[in-house]
Amino acid sequence: MTAEAAPPGTDHPPGPLESRSRALSGRAAANNTAAMLASRIFAAVLGLLGTTLIARALPAVEWGYFSFVFGLLGMLAIITDLGVGRAVIGKLVHGDPAESAEIATSFIMLRTVLGLLGYGLAMAYVFVLRCPPEVIAATAIAGLVVVIATPSHALTVLFQSTMRLTLVAAAEALARTVQLALTVVAVLWAPTLLVVVVPALLYEVVAVTVKIVAVARGHGGPVPARRVELRWWGEMLREALPLSIGLALIIMLQKVGLLLLGHFDSFESVGLFAIGMKFADLVDTAAIAVVAPMTTLLIALWPSDPDRFRQYFRRATVAVIALGLTALVAFWPVATQVVALLFGPNFDAAVDASRIQIVGGLLGALAHLGLVALMATGRNHLIPWIALAALAVNLGVSWPLISRLSFEGAAIAGLLAQVVLLVAVWLALVLTLRLRRLVPIATVAMIGGVAGVVIVAATRIDQSWGPPWILTSVAACLIYLLLAGGILRKTDGLTIRNLRGPKADETVANRASGVHRDGRHRDDARLRTGADRDE
Repeated sequence: MTAEAAPPGTDHPPGPLESRSRALSGRAAANNTAAMLASRIFAAVLGLLGTTLIARALPAVEWGYFSFVFGLLGMLAIITDLGVGRAVIGKLVHGDPAESAEIATSFIMLRTVLGLLGYGLAMAYVFVLRCPPEVIAATAIAGLVVVIATPSHALTVLFQSTMRLTLVAAAEALARTVQLALTVVAVLWAPTLLVVVVPALLYEVVAVTVKIVAVARGHGGPVPARRVELRWWGEMLREALPLSIGLALIIMLQKVGLLLLGHFDSFESVGLFAIGMKFADLVDTAAIAVVAPMTTLLIALWPSDPDRFRQYFRRATVAVIALGLTALVAFWPVATQVVALLFGPNFDAAVDASRIQIVGGLLGALAHLGLVALMATGRNHLIPWIALAALAVNLGVSWPLISRLSFEGAAIAGLLAQVVLLVAVWLALVLTLRLRRLVPIATVAMIGGVAGVVIVAATRIDQSWGPPWILTSVAACLIYLLLAGGILRKTDGLTIRNLRGPKADETVANRASGVHRDGRHRDDARLRTGADRDE
């Protein structure tokens, strides 16, 4: 019996038809999103706790060094990512299953080489710019994170291509737990810069180990071939070139404020700016959990099924906005108390910048989803121009704002750039795809308005009566979710149940693989005509 025709209870690696079926399944996307969302939020909370411990343990200038080093390493995604992963997903979903093993191996090796290149560039950067010796030493240790994380992400792409991200979610949750435990030990034993960067390295070691074991056992999509075919590198890089340029510019857009502060202001300002970035990362974490499975689904649906493409893009847009606004409602009214509780009174000055950065994080999350849709539909050539416009705005306003407002100016410059990025991305989608009702503008406006009203009311209550911050935050979130949920049901008919979509054996996914419920294969003409819909 072939793997594709095996009964549901059989334990076997997924065959090519089964993998294709999962890639087209809205329910698989929803399940993967739920798993990744839970894992990423759990990991982000633990990461924030670890960061809090480090910020409290280190002197202000060393906390600035710490933030600068990891900001620099984040910038290295310009080199280590290159957008190749998204191009490879398309090959694995739509390409010849017989070539998947070779593509997987070549992709992993390419990412490994890029990781080593990124590490070398990081070290060259801190040496050439004559950074303090502490920064150079910390970069030498923490930079190994890039060497491990870059091929580790390649393994994640294999899981993503077959909608099997639950193992990745478990690996990341486990790794973050280990990291937090080691951070506690480091802070208690030797709270110095060179010691507290080590747990981040061990996080990557744990995560990649779990992924390697799972892939070797056939649970992460195609099992990599033992032989490396370098001929795939050129094709991968050529297809990813426009996306690579665009992503490089977007990464610069996200991190340039931190680096500008490090060179033109002070490392203390870098540390204050980094506080807001930690909170904004929570929004980014939720967005990635939604977008990662959706990437595979959108690639699989376009161009054969534009109706379902539009349907799932709208759902993802609403989900990202609802999650981001929930974070904003929870944080904005009680930002002063939360920052003081987590980081201490020395960081009170970062409150307003943190609020601005969370708003920017929400806009950036929506822009990310739009960029994925452009990539999935083959509009990669538009992405560099969109990103360049947003980066030009950031650079154009950063210097005068930083010189006048320091780290708050950097936060404002980043927000303005995210506005430009989001508007440009959504205009490109509407004008090039020409799908009606692609963006749920009315729904977004209503739930955004509700969030604004709740924030204003909660802020006034907190300032006037001063209840415990946790009560204010939780009450504001519950009220917002209740009101926003009612709006979503009335405008788009969205509930948690129909967000998941129909069961796997009721979707176009199984018909795409030609599998009957009894395990027999068939050829369905409805698939070829695009007549099969789930709405």
